[in-house]
Amino acid sequence: MTPVRLLFVCTHNGARSRIAEEFAKRAASGRVESHSAGLESDRIGPLAISVMGEVGIELPAAPPESVFERYKAQERFDYVITLCDPASGEQAPIFLANVDALYGETAQRVNWVVPNFRSLRGSDEEKKTGARQIRDRIRTEVVTFLSGLRLDADRG
Repeated sequence: MTPVRLLFVCTHNGARSRIAEEFAKRAASGRVESHSAGLESDRIGPLAISVMGEVGIELPAAPPESVFERYKAQERFDYVITLCDPASGEQAPIFLANVDALYGETAQRVNWVVPNFRSLRGSDEEKKTGARQIRDRIRTEVVTFLSGLRLDADRG
């Protein structure tokens, strides 16, 4: 059985797409091949690393490839899932248009509205609470999405 190929993309790939990739790897037990990318390659911030550590997941520290590098390498995906928040000033229309231009004809596109860790404000504890909410929201989105796929069906 060929695994379903997923690409999670966020604007900076600082955290959200990496978190989704890690949750998908664990939740799908090898039935999906998950990857992450961003429009810009950026390191993951310490807040995201901390809240993922709370659930036993160590995020890779190295910056990932950009979505453009993956496209130039002619990587193909069944689903390209974008994680952005139009309300936070992330230039969502430009971001989504770029992803659609690259993968709109070769993959099914899904968009999840997920706040950016960089938008968190308040005390350190308030930011950590917000980061946990983002982490948990991404986990819920991943589990819901994967449950909707027919992962047990033969994919050739």
